[in-house]
Amino acid sequence: MPMNPDDKTHLMLAAYLDGELSPAEAIDMELRLDGDPVLRRLRDDLAGLSRAVRPLLAEPPVPEGLSARIAQRLDEVAVVPTRREPKPWRAMAAMLLIGLLAGGALGYGLSLAGQASRSQDRVLDALYAGHLRALAAPQPFDIASSDRHVVKPWFNGRTSIAPDAPDLGPDGFALAGGRIDIVDGEKVPTLVYRRREHVISVTVVPRKEAPDVAALARREGSNVERWDAGDLTYFAVSDLNRAELRQFATIFASRTAPRP
Repeated sequence: MPMNPDDKTHLMLAAYLDGELSPAEAIDMELRLDGDPVLRRLRDDLAGLSRAVRPLLAEPPVPEGLSARIAQRLDEVAVVPTRREPKPWRAMAAMLLIGLLAGGALGYGLSLAGQASRSQDRVLDALYAGHLRALAAPQPFDIASSDRHVVKPWFNGRTSIAPDAPDLGPDGFALAGGRIDIVDGEKVPTLVYRRREHVISVTVVPRKEAPDVAALARREGSNVERWDAGDLTYFAVSDLNRAELRQFATIFASRTAPRP
């Protein structure tokens, strides 16, 4: 039965949206969200608030030419020192100004790099959490079907992306169904394939939100492969060995490549 979220739940939900929960805690929160409409509404409100204020928190970059304009102003108000008391203040001021500008630019760059890194970590954490949650559930999908003409339309109206679901059964990778996962606070489609006793979760996100995982190591007992198709990025997560998972990704990518 849904309950009014308490302070602890608010904090856990905020940490979930920020990608700061462990995979086990993220799975627990997703299970709670599945069964509690009040909590889902709170999640949507917090996610909307976060999207609204995020642009306001970013420090604007240092405008081009600012250093030259400030130096010009220093020239205009300069007082020529006497010979008795030479003061190389202009050189000191210039050095101080350059240091401030360089420090600001470096801090801004590091801030952007840190934000990008945290965003990528949230995406990857969500991918693994969704896969592990599916493995822990009675079935790893919300809709069970090996028919791509059933799976693809099922996502219409449920997510903003309705991905192609190619039939790879003849290649040894049988389509089993599909489900909805949460990545960075948004609903995204996940296709489910099977290779012998192994489950392969194929999650699809907008390409601009996808991190580079080319050199990603094995994590939580699973491997991951990534490929792009048009404006979408696909992630395949499975405990299948890396060679077979890469084979799957290659075949899948060839079947979903945009037509020239």
